[in-house]
Amino acid sequence: MRQRSGYAALAVAGLLGACAGVGPQPPLPVSEVVTLSKAGSPPAQILSRLQAARTTYALRGSDFGKLADLGLKPEVLDSLQAEFVRDVDLLTRNSALGASLGGCASCYPQPLELSNLATGGNGMSAARPSGNYEGGGRPPGVPGWVPASPGTAFKGAGVTVDRIAEQARAGASSEELVRRIRETPLDRVIAQGDIGVVSTRLSVGLPGSQLAALHQQGVPDPVLDALQEKYLAEFVEFQRQRYQTWGKGGGGRP
Repeated sequence: MRQRSGYAALAVAGLLGACAGVGPQPPLPVSEVVTLSKAGSPPAQILSRLQAARTTYALRGSDFGKLADLGLKPEVLDSLQAEFVRDVDLLTRNSALGASLGGCASCYPQPLELSNLATGGNGMSAARPSGNYEGGGRPPGVPGWVPASPGTAFKGAGVTVDRIAEQARAGASSEELVRRIRETPLDRVIAQGDIGVVSTRLSVGLPGSQLAALHQQGVPDPVLDALQEKYLAEFVEFQRQRYQTWGKGGGGRP
């Protein structure tokens, strides 16, 4: 029990590191990432800037295509998604183990409003994450647009992302594809395995560059948003079960 309590403390400390120092750092506006990309800055330089700022963006599925159109390279898009998924995982772990970040708004994934870039805005949403528990099973700090429950996760035959893209190219309506995504598990996206084994080595099943490529192939924005929503909902549920099993002595490792 002491060992697991220690792991929980380390998990909290890891996220609190984003707010360490004299005080929480203000989030890095996504407009700065866009400016660096348009200026031809190498991806490594952009990623270093993001790491120094300790900012994670709460990206909708359609945001990746919009950012790609603004010049962000696949490596940067993949890193943005990986950091977002990593934070969702840590928030899920905290929720399962009874920990909390409280009201540190800068410690949570930051919501975007990319449409305001066209009018001189910084691409950030005026809404700030509070970390309040919203009920229904969503870990505090996870964006409200992520479904509180995946509904059909891990039950029945699934649909692949490639199949959804094929159906979009064949002329299926956005409404039909969104319904299919919401009613069907995503196949080959969540890394299945021993649910009792917890690892810090996360595999991102839906990379940012893949979502951007789907945008370029003509997959509509509502479908891309639905894919990201379903992916994260399934990811949260799968990780939640893992952490709960670990907390009950399931023999997992952090």
